[in-house]
Amino acid sequence: MSKNQETAVQVLELVGGKENVTNIFHCATRLRFNLKDNGLANLEEIGKVKGVMGTHVASGEIQVIIGPAVDDVYNEIIKVAGLERTNRIDEDLDGSDKERDLSPKGIFNSVINAFSACMNPLVPVFVLLGMLNVIAAIIGPNFLNLVSEESNLYTNFYWAGQAIIYFLPVLIAVTASKHFKANMYISLVLSFILLYPNLVALMGEGIEYTVYGIPAAAVTYSASVIPIMMIVVCQSYVEKIINKFIPNALKVILVPLLTVLVMLPIALCALGPLGTYVGNIIADGIIWLRDVAGPLETMLVAAFIPFMSAFGIGRPVFFISLTTLLTTGSEFAYMPIAMVINNWLIMGVAAGFTLKSKAAEDKQLGLTCLAASFLGGVSEPTLFGIFLPNKKLYLPVMIGGALSGLYLGIMNVGLYQFGATNFLNVMGFVGGSSSNFIHGCIASAIAFLVTFGLIMFMYKGKEEA
Repeated sequence: MSKNQETAVQVLELVGGKENVTNIFHCATRLRFNLKDNGLANLEEIGKVKGVMGTHVASGEIQVIIGPAVDDVYNEIIKVAGLERTNRIDEDLDGSDKERDLSPKGIFNSVINAFSACMNPLVPVFVLLGMLNVIAAIIGPNFLNLVSEESNLYTNFYWAGQAIIYFLPVLIAVTASKHFKANMYISLVLSFILLYPNLVALMGEGIEYTVYGIPAAAVTYSASVIPIMMIVVCQSYVEKIINKFIPNALKVILVPLLTVLVMLPIALCALGPLGTYVGNIIADGIIWLRDVAGPLETMLVAAFIPFMSAFGIGRPVFFISLTTLLTTGSEFAYMPIAMVINNWLIMGVAAGFTLKSKAAEDKQLGLTCLAASFLGGVSEPTLFGIFLPNKKLYLPVMIGGALSGLYLGIMNVGLYQFGATNFLNVMGFVGGSSSNFIHGCIASAIAFLVTFGLIMFMYKGKEEA
């Protein structure tokens, strides 16, 4: 049995077996379990399994930190449990589900989990978008000026990226339909309606349009995220209600038709405009915070970003800020720190720990974590294997983060591209002007060098941890 198989078998057993699993997926470093009964998961023993770097619970989700091998372990769990590789595993019907938590905290956690479940599968698409935009920005007139904006070479890359942004509601329709168990094809049809060129033209010109006599707000939905999510949520309930009353022989004809007929006014006259306004309020709130607090906001966020990443606190802020980045083309309050500065702080920790450690196994751990961050863009091995267990490392990281964040705020540096998370993450600063890229690189250097230098000066080795 391979080491990944051993890890998979033990983890699956310690979370309560496949019968306790309702949903399993993974991100870049963590297995993420939704369980029927979290009390059956033995987190302490899971943390001792070979190949596991730690565990974490966020918003009711059991997270098992594996590192770069997470995809291999995930595949082994799917094989061992005899499950299909899917984002969601159907729950059995034995009535063992817990009642929904309708407290404010429970509702908030449900919203964040749903938002994450819809956005997480699209991360590779966002990376692709970022890289296409980076290439266009570098060769275009705003950076190296190798080609003009009218050049076909420039538009090849730029239009490809803009197509992803424009049709974002279609991508969200797919992931949201899977999460909320709605008919994916009906969800896609609803997203197509939102983006239908004639409707977009009417909305853009502010011409009055009604659905069954109900006026529809003059809203355009390209590049939007929240409206289609809200629409798919409602669609899932409408489908269930209609399915109860339609005979099986007629379902294939009437369920799709009636669902779309019911959803048309709900989507175009209610949830679509409401979702747009909610998204605008959130985006305006982030911009307002940045405008009011200025460098103080970026300084504080950067000082605490490793802790926010480790404990999942920053996840809702991240996805909201990502929405702002995708819809406005730039983000200044959180994304530059979460996407770039955080990893340079982590690299500073790994490099300093490697040089200051006395034991050979600690040096090997440090080098492994440094390679994972520098080449793979994976910060969890350093966060959970080095940073959190060594309290003497906290102050150097917080000072390095605060100074780099302060510089970001003073120089008004924004992130323009969602791209690589390794050492190439500084390419996210390409956009707006060449000075934005230069100052972003300087802030990244501050994060690394200050953290590394302070660790070399203050940290005496593992015995102080």
